[in-house]
Amino acid sequence: MPEITLYLANGACSLAAHLLLEEIGIPYTAVVMKWDKSGLAAADGSINADEYRRTIHHASQVPALKVDNEVITENPAILTFISTLSPGRNLTGKTALENARVAEWLAWISGTLHETAFGMMFHSGRYSDNESEHAHIQEKGRQRVLAAYRTIEKALEKKGFPVGEAETLVDYFTVPFWHWGDKFGIGLTSFPNYTRLVKRIEAKESAKCVLQAESVEPAL
Repeated sequence: MPEITLYLANGACSLAAHLLLEEIGIPYTAVVMKWDKSGLAAADGSINADEYRRTIHHASQVPALKVDNEVITENPAILTFISTLSPGRNLTGKTALENARVAEWLAWISGTLHETAFGMMFHSGRYSDNESEHAHIQEKGRQRVLAAYRTIEKALEKKGFPVGEAETLVDYFTVPFWHWGDKFGIGLTSFPNYTRLVKRIEAKESAKCVLQAESVEPAL
């Protein structure tokens, strides 16, 4: 088993990798990162912002996964690698088609729900230098988040899992974005199937430990 270090920020999208590592039960080290004036630095002082950017993540973001002397970035790659550490769980699906569906979902969650929809809500300055336009961009982002939630909700009609008949990486990757919506007042009562998925993951003892460690309130 390789030596695994996960660089995370509490409640960030790195929550998915944290949940997955704890669930499959392999040894790992979690390094909690916080913003300082120079970028992300370890909360315990073990790595400063300059060193993190130079040696771990070129864009000073989370998550990052150090595997022995190699570093993996980007959630789809990180989650896929973690799945290889517990091959019997079939976390990328049981068939070639399910493998493709998992990859499809990971790309969509990362590119559409995370980067575009929430990106417009959280980082409107990326889309326009004109501050008078930021409120409009944020509202457009909110509408995109709602549209993405409807996609997840519809995928879970009459079934408990986004892909196949068992948990895959997709289930874990949806969790942080449910919490982001809850935190920012998006009406999640309109998405009972999505909420049911998150509750199922968070009922695990492994998930309870992670949520407590990251100070994230479980789905109610």
